[in-house]
Amino acid sequence: DESIRNHFLGNPITYLWGALGLVNDSLEFRLYTGRFTLDLFWAYRDGDQRWCGYQVNRAKFRRTLPLLEELCSCDLFGHRFTIPCSPTDYLDDEYGRDKWKTPLEKNYTWTNMKYHSMWNDISWMYATRLYTSKGKLRTDKYAVEWISKHFNYSLTSIPSFLNVIPNGPVTLPPLKTELVYNTKTKKKRVNKKSK
Repeated sequence: DESIRNHFLGNPITYLWGALGLVNDSLEFRLYTGRFTLDLFWAYRDGDQRWCGYQVNRAKFRRTLPLLEELCSCDLFGHRFTIPCSPTDYLDDEYGRDKWKTPLEKNYTWTNMKYHSMWNDISWMYATRLYTSKGKLRTDKYAVEWISKHFNYSLTSIPSFLNVIPNGPVTLPPLKTELVYNTKTKKKRVNKKSK
């Protein structure tokens, strides 16, 4: 639902800094207040459970969560949200008894986090979008370098699709000489005849 993205694009209080993942795979909105970062993770149903995706560079991780039997709604600063009917029980299960009351600032590791896969090159090109505080898609050097850092091709511009792989064929930019994760491309070998 693009209404969530649109609400936070250029929001003067909490704006969308980045959208990570694809709409149908591991979507996360990274929000920024100017002081704090807040991550919104999408949950995807898989049988009798659901999962949330998380990415580190191009590695995708998933954490599984039980389906909630019922949901309640709440009002937060004039906005309606759907939450677990027993939010304290949910937070205790997720973080440990009462540990959510004093969250760790660094090095927190979620429970049930498992490696899933790697973004392939085409998916990676569409899986990261950065935004300005005014709500504009970043296409500047910073954004290109952010995506290129973990990309095997020489990206020079940001594709316009928003966290969705287009239906038509995708043309990849030229391949880098030095591939991601220190995998080198094969170079032609030139034999020089000695005199």
